[in-house]
Amino acid sequence: MRVRSALAACLAALTLACSAPPTKERDQADGALAAARAAEAAVYAPAELRAAEAALQRYDAAVAQRDYRLALSLALEARENAYEAVRRAGDEKATARSQAERLIADLEPLVAAANGRLNGPASSRPSAAAADRLRDAIKDAPTALQEARTLLEKHDYAAAIARLSPVVGVLRKETEPSTPATGRRGR
Repeated sequence: MRVRSALAACLAALTLACSAPPTKERDQADGALAAARAAEAAVYAPAELRAAEAALQRYDAAVAQRDYRLALSLALEARENAYEAVRRAGDEKATARSQAERLIADLEPLVAAANGRLNGPASSRPSAAAADRLRDAIKDAPTALQEARTLLEKHDYAAAIARLSPVVGVLRKETEPSTPATGRRGR
């Protein structure tokens, strides 16, 4: 008799647990999504953010069909995906910041090396086309550096990288030492 009573109580609890949408879990998922958006997951972890948003859309469909078990599972999935988006966005943002700071640090020595190539002995001077590319990059470097520092202060690391990468790329390419035997640039 006790076993039947316990079984009936468990069955009743399970029935009640699945008779209403899991709004508490939905609210938790919404909160986690808000945190992911605040952490700039749209920029630094877009796949994880989209997965969380998609799970919440499927949650809404499951609730509309009164499939509350599936809805619960989807709310938990959305919450976990949003937490992952926050974590990933933080990691990617830190990596982007380091990359932007490294580009800023590399720019001044590269400009000095480019000036050295342009003003050095005739045997080590670049071709006319390469010299023009170097002059253009040197001319753009102070503006690019100032804009990148401003973007860094605004925590817009992706834009800082995008602004510096072309200038630093040209300077690196054109200031790499040539290998005497082949005339090709070495690494």
